[in-house]
Amino acid sequence: MAACEYATANTTTTTTTNTTYTDVITKFKELNKSYYSTRGCMISTLSDDFSKKFLEKNPNLLWEEKYNPYAEAVVLSAKVSITIFGKPFVVRLCRPIKKVHRFEYEDFFGFGGHCQGFSLDRIIMTFAESFDKELDIEYLLMTGALAGSGEGESEGDNEKCCAIDEQYIKNALKLLVVGGYVKYWKAFEEFKKWFKECGFDYEIITDSTNTIGSMTSFVFEDYEVENRVESGVESDMVKES
Repeated sequence: MAACEYATANTTTTTTTNTTYTDVITKFKELNKSYYSTRGCMISTLSDDFSKKFLEKNPNLLWEEKYNPYAEAVVLSAKVSITIFGKPFVVRLCRPIKKVHRFEYEDFFGFGGHCQGFSLDRIIMTFAESFDKELDIEYLLMTGALAGSGEGESEGDNEKCCAIDEQYIKNALKLLVVGGYVKYWKAFEEFKKWFKECGFDYEIITDSTNTIGSMTSFVFEDYEVENRVESGVESDMVKES
């Protein structure tokens, strides 16, 4: 495996940075230590416009009625697999079945009092309650930087394979949240800010949209859905892009 010293960011401002994947690993672990808790999970509310388009695109998505302890009610639940650095991570999607006039339910789905703004299309993403301790994140974050190297490249092109580009940053941000390594959105924002301060100036880390909008904009770039089949007994995973 070739060793690469520098990472070059081809940003909108043609900034060059000496940040390496080892720096990313160090920051990732720092955020995990500061913002992880064994309680609860991260959630993200998809915009209703995005949710409607997602449901139209995936009409056969397998939705099952399950009790949700955070909403304290039975909701519709579906499973999608988000690909991060080539590895699948399961994310649960939750939708309301009916109006439930209780604070926990309204708070979970982002409805107002007395279920103001209620919509059957409302989708909440729920991420892992705990991270996989067997997963080697150092290896994942390292090989993620190496993923850009294609077959047939000469040894003189080794520096290219370690470029921390926009896709790498997206995957690192997704890994932090989707993988369950933090439990506070402040960690996500801090990671974005850190990349920017390191000289990377991509739109995903400099835009003025809120956290949820920023996350939604790229978390569904590479995913698979679990669809129901005609028999209603089995399911299969269908890749979406």
